[in-house]
Amino acid sequence: MEDEYLTLQTIFDIVKNDANPQTYLCSAREIILRQFNEWDVIQRHLQLLAEKEFVVVKHLDKIAISITQSGIDRIKSASSHHGSLYGVADKISEV
Repeated sequence: MEDEYLTLQTIFDIVKNDANPQTYLCSAREIILRQFNEWDVIQRHLQLLAEKEFVVVKHLDKIAISITQSGIDRIKSASSHHGSLYGVADKISEV
C-alpha cells in the first residue's frame, strides 16, 4: 500500500465515529499524533490525497483536513479487498 493511504487511514480513524465524517475538520495535530512520519511527509501525503480528491485541505486560521466520500470509499474498498488496515474501516456508518 502506498504511504499516503496510511495517512488517509489515519484521517478515517479520526472521523469514523462522527455523525458526519465528511464535515469533521481534522487538525494537523490530530494527524501528527497518530503517525510516525514527520510533518513534511504528511504534507506530501495530503497533497497527493487532495489531488486524488480523497481529502480536502482547508487553510483557515490553522490547516484543517476533511475526508471526502471518495476517501471513505477508498478505505472501505481497501478493507473489503485486503482486510481492514487497522481493523476499523468497516465501523463507519454509510453516509
